[in-house]
Amino acid sequence: MRILYHHRTRGDGAEGIHIREMVCALEGLGHEVQLVCPTASRRELGISLGMKGITSKEAKTKKGFFKLVLTHTLELAYNAISFTRLSWNILRNRPDLVYERYSCYHFGGTAACRLFQVPLVLEVNSTYAGRFQRRQLVYRRLCRWIEKWVLQKSQLVCVVSEPLKSCVEDRQVPPERVLVTPNAVNPDHLIRNNDVRQSVRFKLNIAPDATVIGFVGSLRRWHGIEFLAEAIPSISKNCPNCIFLIVGTGELEAEFKSSIRSKDLEQFVRFTGGVPYDSVPSYISAIDIGLMPDSNEWGSPMKILEYMLQAKSVVAPRLGPIEEIVEDRKTGMLFERHNLTDFVSAILRLATDSTSLERIGKESQRYVLNERTWKSNADKIMNAFGSIDSAKNTTPKDDRNTN
Repeated sequence: MRILYHHRTRGDGAEGIHIREMVCALEGLGHEVQLVCPTASRRELGISLGMKGITSKEAKTKKGFFKLVLTHTLELAYNAISFTRLSWNILRNRPDLVYERYSCYHFGGTAACRLFQVPLVLEVNSTYAGRFQRRQLVYRRLCRWIEKWVLQKSQLVCVVSEPLKSCVEDRQVPPERVLVTPNAVNPDHLIRNNDVRQSVRFKLNIAPDATVIGFVGSLRRWHGIEFLAEAIPSISKNCPNCIFLIVGTGELEAEFKSSIRSKDLEQFVRFTGGVPYDSVPSYISAIDIGLMPDSNEWGSPMKILEYMLQAKSVVAPRLGPIEEIVEDRKTGMLFERHNLTDFVSAILRLATDSTSLERIGKESQRYVLNERTWKSNADKIMNAFGSIDSAKNTTPKDDRNTN
């Protein structure tokens, strides 16, 4: 099939990884895929500052609220650009399908598909006006109307978790048109050479026999960075051979480093700063335990799957979307969300039991390679689309004959 992959994101963080991997997976199935997106999103992928939105604290100030209003107004205005861009590409390429990544306030892509009668598959990684209030909204009622309209007008809606599926179904979208496809892995990124692991450790001045506890991602509040900082003193005290490897940067980096210095724990922590995405598998290969200190009730954390691909034992909070991926004590260790004692205990249990550490890592790797690849996601999506499209194209004449 000829597919236009349409999105409005910056595409430099997890969203960029998702986009790139889905494009490659669709092409791997033999489809012809063309990106229709902002020029800025074609830059190199990397774990840098992540999202750069206005914080809730900043929005309470006059200057912050003005910036919020301006930003949301510009997002609405951008629909004129995305509608024009996609319309031009539809006319030029005559696609069989438009695959779009949903964004807040965005309806330009759906409008273009409706105008030219092209089927739309909508990928939804978060909703903004439903059960999950991801961001502060200036135009809440308008956002609610837009979100409901684009969800209902899409031929197939792909979501990353069961809670998100329920949220979409709240908008009167039939369950048979909502497909759950959690984030996945690319087997080509598997590091098989132990020399890579040792090389990264040498570069970071980490002993070959140290137990490395890693976090990979943007250093933002919703990732539980402050929670992680609270756990480090106790873990370091009880496991002197442990080293924390923090891969990424973000708004809390300075605060995090200050906390480590004030507690005289610098010898236990290594910071890499922002790194290109293609280097991430190498850094993950150097760790033993992969951390997800916190998450939300609807997302599918990509870092967990990338830890698992490299056979690392995962420690993550008990949340619905995470429990769809991690089976406690089999493919990872789960702890009660926001419970510091439970978080520390789960990490120490793995750090002091090499047999369980290796067993869980290998089992998690086996699971993602068998069940959670981008190619299997793409295949599942295209099969679901084909079934819906076939049912939709049943002719009225056939219906009359049946009656």
